[in-house]
Amino acid sequence: MEGVKFEEINKLKAETEEKYKRIGKFYCPALKSEIFFNSDGFHHLRYDGHRSERNIVVQKNKFLCFESAVEILKKATTIQEYRRAICPVGKCDKNGFRKTKIVEWFGFFAIISFSKCLRVKVVVRRVGQGQYNFWSVMPFWNLTRGRRVVGLKEIEDG
Repeated sequence: MEGVKFEEINKLKAETEEKYKRIGKFYCPALKSEIFFNSDGFHHLRYDGHRSERNIVVQKNKFLCFESAVEILKKATTIQEYRRAICPVGKCDKNGFRKTKIVEWFGFFAIISFSKCLRVKVVVRRVGQGQYNFWSVMPFWNLTRGRRVVGLKEIEDG
């Protein structure tokens, strides 16, 4: 990878991390609760669920969408996607077993730009009955014949 791109990504990462740390928490109307921005959320922007570093392009896209994510969560009034699973949490005990808890993920979508065909998905996670935490942000669209589609054809033609 070129040094310039590597420097660009590092600068973008540092700027995003600084903004991320300043947020702390804020109220989300859709969840009727505060969303916390802890270190787990920023870590998830850089690493996948298997603790492997994400592709540089994927990280860049997540960092670029981050400011939109904050605005989406501040304005969201409806949860558009919901998922729930029983997942292991914490470290293994001396017998090699891990505790499990119910983990919930809440998804929010917003069209950021029709002209650029840019839609963003933001995910908030809650473990057990704990607090809501920012979890992820990503560009989100469908491809039809090699073109990005952010909504129904009727919406785009309307």
